[in-house]
Amino acid sequence: MKQFQHIIATLVLATVSTGVMAQKPELVDGIIGTVGNEIVLYSDLQTSIAEAGGEEVADHNAICSVYENLLYQKLLLNQSKLDSLEVADSEVQQQVDRRLDYFIQMFGSVEEFEKYYGKTEAQMKDEYFELIKDQLLVQQMQESITAGLKVTPADVQRYFETIPKDSLPLIGEQLQYSQILVEPVIREEERISVMNLMDSLRNRLASGRGSMMLEASKWSEDPGSRYKGGCYPLQRKGSFVPEYEAAVYNTAEGQYSPVFKTDYGYHFVKVIEKRGEFYESCHILMSPKMRTDDLDIARMKLDTVRQLLADSVSFSQAAIRYSTEEETRNAGGRVMNSATGGTRHDVAQLPAELNLTLMNMFVGEVSEPVQTTKADGTQAYVIYRLDARTPAHVANLKDDYEIFHNVTEGDAKQKEVDKWVKRKLATTYAAIHADYADCTYLFPWDSALQKK
Repeated sequence: MKQFQHIIATLVLATVSTGVMAQKPELVDGIIGTVGNEIVLYSDLQTSIAEAGGEEVADHNAICSVYENLLYQKLLLNQSKLDSLEVADSEVQQQVDRRLDYFIQMFGSVEEFEKYYGKTEAQMKDEYFELIKDQLLVQQMQESITAGLKVTPADVQRYFETIPKDSLPLIGEQLQYSQILVEPVIREEERISVMNLMDSLRNRLASGRGSMMLEASKWSEDPGSRYKGGCYPLQRKGSFVPEYEAAVYNTAEGQYSPVFKTDYGYHFVKVIEKRGEFYESCHILMSPKMRTDDLDIARMKLDTVRQLLADSVSFSQAAIRYSTEEETRNAGGRVMNSATGGTRHDVAQLPAELNLTLMNMFVGEVSEPVQTTKADGTQAYVIYRLDARTPAHVANLKDDYEIFHNVTEGDAKQKEVDKWVKRKLATTYAAIHADYADCTYLFPWDSALQKK
C-alpha cells in the first residue's frame, strides 16, 4: 500500500499559545518509522523510553537503541502476519488480566487504579488487548526463528574456553530443595451454606424484591465490580472464565442465570446485553471459607507424611501422592527456578522466611510443617527437604554447567535471530525518520531512508 511506502510527512502537532504569540509547535504523535506494513509511532518510542528507565535513557545513543528495538519488534510482527501466525483470544485475555491484576495490586485497589489512569478497568482491558496480542505474536515469531536449535556439550565447552579465567564470575551460595504442600480442604457444609445463600439472593433479585447494587456491595467478593452493582461494561468474549461466559450466553437478556461454580467460587449472572462477540453483565461472587481447624487438619496430614518418609517412603513418592500443588507434585516435589529453568536457587533471592528455614537444615533433612501464604493469598502448610547446598565459588564448568549451557544457548539464538533479521530486511521495506538517521544501528534499517 502506498501509505506504507514512505514516512508520512504530516505529524500531529499541538500549538501552545500565549496571547497572540504562538510558541514553537510541540510534537504530540506521528509516524517515525515503517517496517513492512507496520508503523512506529513517536508515542511508542516515548512509552518504551519510560519503561526502560525514563530520565536514565536520556542520551541520544540510548534513545537510538530503544528505537532500533521497536523497529525489530515491528519486523517480527510484520512477518508473523505474513506467516499467518495466530494467538487465541482467550490466551490474550489471560495475559491482559494478569497484567492488570499486577497493577491493581500495586495501587492497592481497583478504585485507586482507575483514579490514577482516569479510565475504568474494563476500558484498560480493551486498550491492552491489541497491544498484548501483538506482543504474543512477536514472541511466537521469535520462538519460531530458533525452533529446533540445539546446543551440545561441546558447544558449551568451546564457549567456556573463550572466557578469560580472570573474568569468570563469583557465584553466590545456592540451594536445591523440594517441598510437599497441603492446602486445607473446604468442608462440604460450608460449600452448601454458600450455595444456599447465593440461591436465596438470586431468587430475591429475580423476583424484583431487591437491588443488585445493594446486594453486590454487601455480599460480592469480586473487588473489580462489588461497588459497581456487580457490573462490567461491554466485554469481549473470552474476557472471563468459560463457566461465566457459558452462563451469560445461556441466559436471556434481563434475566438471572442459575448459581454456578468457577475456580473463584460461586456466582450468578444478570445478563444486561449481548452483542455478537461482546456482552454486558452483572454478577455476585461468593466463595466458601476455610475454618481454622481445616488448616490444623492440613498440618496434621503433613505430620503423617513426615512419619511415612521416616518409614522408607521416598520424598518424591510422597510428593506425587499427597501434595496439592500441581507444579511441584508433577516434579516429585522439586522446586524449579523460574528464572533459569533449573533447580538451583541463589540464597540471596529466596524469600526471607524460606531462607531462614533452609539455612538451618542439613542436606537431606526434612523440615517440620511450616504455615505459608500462597500467591493467591490463601493459607497452607508445607514441608521442605534440602536437596543440595553449593557454597559460593568462582564459576566453573563442573558445578555450573547449567549456567553456561543457558548462556551458550542464548548466544546461539541471538546469532540465529541476527541472521534472520538481515535476510528479512533484504526483502522488506523499511524506513526511518530523519531525526534518527545519525544513529548507529546493528542492522541496515536505513535501506530506504527518506529524508524530511
